[in-house]
Amino acid sequence: MELYYSNEHLSCSNYATSHTSIFKLLDCKKGCIITRNYPNETFMVFVVKGKLSINYDRHNPLVVGESNAFLLPKSLDLRAKALQDSFIVLCCFTSDLKLCSRFSIQGLNSYLVPGFTEFYYSIKIDERISLFLSSLVSSLKDGLGCKHFHSIKREELFLYLRAGYSKQELALFFSPILGDDIDFKDFVLANYKKIVDVKEFADVANMSVSTFNRKFKETFNDTAKHWLMSRRDESIYKDITMTDIPFSELADKYSFSSPAYFATYCKKTFGKTALELRRESRDKTR
Repeated sequence: MELYYSNEHLSCSNYATSHTSIFKLLDCKKGCIITRNYPNETFMVFVVKGKLSINYDRHNPLVVGESNAFLLPKSLDLRAKALQDSFIVLCCFTSDLKLCSRFSIQGLNSYLVPGFTEFYYSIKIDERISLFLSSLVSSLKDGLGCKHFHSIKREELFLYLRAGYSKQELALFFSPILGDDIDFKDFVLANYKKIVDVKEFADVANMSVSTFNRKFKETFNDTAKHWLMSRRDESIYKDITMTDIPFSELADKYSFSSPAYFATYCKKTFGKTALELRRESRDKTR
């Protein structure tokens, strides 16, 4: 559809840039590796077309197909692979926003299922949101990219989420950013990649080790030591399966004493050698 006075739109100080836009469009060919470019923002990710494999957990990778959505919390290292030609719409937001004038996102915390530990939960895009995304994409491609337009469309999207899904479903969807102490959760996610061990983490948080461990267990339902080791193993796994970094360089990156020890660790931890994992990953995209 034609956009009248396009030059006036593009030259306006309120026109959203790639860094300030709330909605972002991503077109990915099969086999494409998707890495996050905006680590300090939380995104709702809508897979409009195609299929993604998200290896956030090597034991149970999340495969998100067409017409599904999931949440990508800020600061979490995540890479995905397009299993098919895919088109994705991302919407950034902060956890203090409201789904509507009567209900905040954090209000969903009381609807979480006790003991729920999955870090990702995908939802099916309903017809209302599907039509919304179609209209949004057309408008953005036509050049209607004002900051106000982005903000208004996000409010509209939140209303559709509030109207089309139960509070229990939304609680599972938003679970990575829910909690009684969201500031502590944000702190952990923002700093864990720079931390060597639990003692260092406690020092950075200005807490005793025992207090940090207790608070961590309450927030993440896991011990800090086990959680940090899991994140490290997941990062190693992603580098093996989603990059072409030589294994000798990966051994240095993750502070292994030698490439041989790195190979032994991979076999013990993942059940296969690094070479087998990389070959297996390549075969899946052919």
